Amino acid sequence: MVIPIHACEPLIPTAPGDLPDRIFVGNDAPLLEDSAYVLVVLNRALRGVDNPVIDGAIAHANSLNLGIVVYSELLEAADYASDRLFYFALGAFRALARSLTKQSIPCIQTIKKADDTQDVLSLLASQAAAIYTDEDYTVWDKAKLKRLLSIASQSVFFIDAARLVPTRVLPSGLKTTPAFRKAHSERRDHYSQLRASVANSDIFSNRCRLDLELSYSHNFANYDDAELTACVAQCDINHTIKISAEHPPTQAEISRRIATLKAEILSRYKWIRNNPALAHSTSQLSPYLHFGMVSPHQILAEIGASEVPKTYTWKFRDEFLTWREWSHYQAFHKPELHSYQALPTKAKQTLDDHANDPRLELTPLEDILQGRTPDKTWNAAQKEWLTTGWLHNNLRMYWAKQLLRFTKSPKAAWDTACYINDSISLDGRDPATYASMQWAFGNAKPGYSEKEIYGWVAPKSDRAILKRKGMAKWIDERT
Repeated sequence: MVIPIHACEPLIPTAPGDLPDRIFVGNDAPLLEDSAYVLVVLNRALRGVDNPVIDGAIAHANSLNLGIVVYSELLEAADYASDRLFYFALGAFRALARSLTKQSIPCIQTIKKADDTQDVLSLLASQAAAIYTDEDYTVWDKAKLKRLLSIASQSVFFIDAARLVPTRVLPSGLKTTPAFRKAHSERRDHYSQLRASVANSDIFSNRCRLDLELSYSHNFANYDDAELTACVAQCDINHTIKISAEHPPTQAEISRRIATLKAEILSRYKWIRNNPALAHSTSQLSPYLHFGMVSPHQILAEIGASEVPKTYTWKFRDEFLTWREWSHYQAFHKPELHSYQALPTKAKQTLDDHANDPRLELTPLEDILQGRTPDKTWNAAQKEWLTTGWLHNNLRMYWAKQLLRFTKSPKAAWDTACYINDSISLDGRDPATYASMQWAFGNAKPGYSEKEIYGWVAPKSDRAILKRKGMAKWIDERT
């Protein structure tokens, strides 16, 4: 049962700005009486400002004359847990804890190990009047929400914190990108204005402070990089996928990338966005958006404050808002977006019709993972991704399609694509990455003719890639 805040008065107090459209009731439990605080559980909305989860919890806690406690945990047993993903997540934890410390908001963070006898989340939940948490739509996000609901004996509220326009306010049944773009664009300015108004509301100046000694109070605010690295090394996770030096999980790095976006990218984005060899052809903000270290509203506000006219920024806005939030919309309405079965029926049919076609470039999985295939361009892309944890989207589109050549069946190609995306990519396990791979596997216009292996799924060559300035050198340097 998930119902909007509007239907829940007087259970939830009137909240300012866009909060009423972002908060939904996740269960039918009442508020817990004689409680100590309102608990905020942040899974992927790992930021201390412009965070509707925290904003909504504060508004509710104020009405109860309570403070809030913010909690986040890493599960050692999580799928694809590795040095790379744990270090980035802990860096996001650290930035979050530092932001909340400045606001005098208690922040508790843990790494939940397989042999832990104490469940900190259950302990904190037992003393909470209500629980607020961020709602996202992948199978892993939903598993976290399911676990929280199994623990909670009080009201749990799901908050849309990852998107500019809340997914649930959009009409259902949008089947095409143009239809989504129209419905979404009609609401963008409205939600930008509402989101901005929250920061100017009185919920923060009148915030109730927590006057309580918590039995558990650890967080990562005071950890330096070496201490985070040592902490990761002590976890029982995959240590073969190394920490990415190229993408540090800090607010300073986010600020630097936004500054570069405004100064170097926005005015030229339409013309440079498809060239991975350029130092600044894309913002490279996707890892930080995936982990919720920055919000869409924050990025749009920065773009709006730049001197670049809208006639130049429209393409970036469209890629950022239409395509990213369209992928989230699809995941909401099709939770199995990460599975081969979620591909369009016609795409699956034509791929399956050609499943027995000769595949002369079959490559063992380990050689695929290490970038040792017959395709030099593909190998360079894979090695870049494996080394840094991030790959330019134009190369990802080429990369995904070639896996149909290297693997024994269409489903094996899809499974391999997902495995690599989920395990090595800092922005993997995300609706946007699954939607991109779905495009490569046929969720797009059909090809001009039927091909071996691909059927009517359009193939993609590297001819255009190799013509781009600097790409031949870029590939040579990685192979």
